[in-house]
Amino acid sequence: MHGANCLPLVHSPKRKLVELPYPFTTNEYHMKQVDKGMRAGNFIIDIIVLTVIIELFVVVIGSFYRELVDSNSPALEVLTASIFFLYYFLFELFTGKTIGKMLTKTIVVDKYGSKPKVLNLIARSLTRLILIEAITFIFGPIGLHDLISGTRVIKGKVREKERDDDAV
Repeated sequence: MHGANCLPLVHSPKRKLVELPYPFTTNEYHMKQVDKGMRAGNFIIDIIVLTVIIELFVVVIGSFYRELVDSNSPALEVLTASIFFLYYFLFELFTGKTIGKMLTKTIVVDKYGSKPKVLNLIARSLTRLILIEAITFIFGPIGLHDLISGTRVIKGKVREKERDDDAV
């Protein structure tokens, strides 16, 4: 069952997967890109989790190296950015989901509906470090980290079919 804005996945003559439009579904898994409200919910949950993780690191590291965790310390900024990057990258690499996505039953896929490649996830996680990245959802249907990495967040399952290695 496809809505007016949902198109099925099609195969080209060479059997390569063709990019899915926004929003998208497939005949096999009915994947539908989630709305901005659910994305905001994922973001809020993840920020709460990240705040707790960062605070724990600050307390532990601060007990040994107080000067590293002073509020004006560049080391604190590097630590925070590193934790932020690693949280998103490692969770999405190994599970396809952050804690926020686990709670909302959503998952990250590439533009073909498959598990994203490592480079896509690196780009996705690095883009999140841009200060104003979180508000880019206001200006379009997807955020900057989705646009740059060629990924989407869906309710549904990752496609299990193989795709050619030259697909981005």
